[in-house]
Amino acid sequence: MTSKWLKRAAVLLALCMTIGLAGCNREVEESSSESSMTSGIEETPHKVGYIFHDSVDKNGFSGQMSLQRFKASNRSGMETCYIDNVSITDFEKAVKALVSDGGCTEIVSGNAIFANMLDSVSNKYMNINFINFGSLSSPANVSSYTEAPYQGAFVAGMVAAFNSDVQKIGIVADTDMLCPTAVINASARGMQLVFSDATLYSATATHDSEIENAIDELIKQGSDVIICYTESPHSIEYCEQKGIKYIGSLDYKGEEDKYPNMLMYFCSRRDSYFLAQFKQMQLDTWMPDGYMGTMSNGIIAVSEALSAADPESQKLIDTLVPKLVSGDALVFDGEIKDTTGNIKYMQAETMTDAQIMSMDWYVLGVESLGSFREVQTELPTNNFEIKS
Repeated sequence: MTSKWLKRAAVLLALCMTIGLAGCNREVEESSSESSMTSGIEETPHKVGYIFHDSVDKNGFSGQMSLQRFKASNRSGMETCYIDNVSITDFEKAVKALVSDGGCTEIVSGNAIFANMLDSVSNKYMNINFINFGSLSSPANVSSYTEAPYQGAFVAGMVAAFNSDVQKIGIVADTDMLCPTAVINASARGMQLVFSDATLYSATATHDSEIENAIDELIKQGSDVIICYTESPHSIEYCEQKGIKYIGSLDYKGEEDKYPNMLMYFCSRRDSYFLAQFKQMQLDTWMPDGYMGTMSNGIIAVSEALSAADPESQKLIDTLVPKLVSGDALVFDGEIKDTTGNIKYMQAETMTDAQIMSMDWYVLGVESLGSFREVQTELPTNNFEIKS
């Protein structure tokens, strides 16, 4: 027997003990009902404005969310527009521009860092409906929409560890992204399905130069696989330059051949959610609500193992993902210890969404290298140009 076969057998045994083996051949499905959602809709004067933190011209988080906006807009006929490169301090100005100059009747925040700002700004625009990305609260004119990227990170941690030769994994996370601590912890939990005593080195960074410094340090610590969870696409580009294996957290469907060192990726596909929201707006049935994007409803997606991964990786993905989709497996379930070995949650406990989203501590197995964020001497300027 080869060592890789023995390693896979050990992982499958761990999965058996953790979540069971039933339902191993199901796949994450994308919604097939999108084409029927727009039939019979009568147009009403609605216009949706999006606010993005970064440039949509990059193939990063903001760019991909804007593309999902565009696809849903085309399918529904809903008029949309956006302002990008908006800082937290300029968020309210962007709202004012979209409402006063853009004629928007609905506003979508396109980044989790705006969540707290939107809750305070929304009460100044009670005639405007808002969708607050990254929030669990729902004021009178706000729908909260958030996601569970940690489900994808759980799978990523398992695949990263299975493809590691040294039991040392790295993760670079952007603190401007949704629940970065939960994503780091979920990666560690997935890693521990393969090696219970492996180390996940974590580093936080946002700008490209910071990302490079963080990845260099992760490699210096001995990491031979790096999980990238950043708004900027530069994290995977830099890993490619360094010739190190990595896992992405954006959608690279149809572009996998461009990244020969990528093992797999996990991502969010929001087209169906935006389309459903647009339909309700057009029918004047939109109401403030709360929505959690997960693997179960097709928002969180996991790719197949790519050519750089050990071929046995796909069998592990096919075992774990269906259990996450069905809800039979939970990422933060059972006894959970922090880095000091103290028990944070008992065996019989399951963390709530609010507890997961607000995690500010690391699980056992994570070694934090700290923040690589630098003081930005030049403050960004924005003329609040409205684009479509």
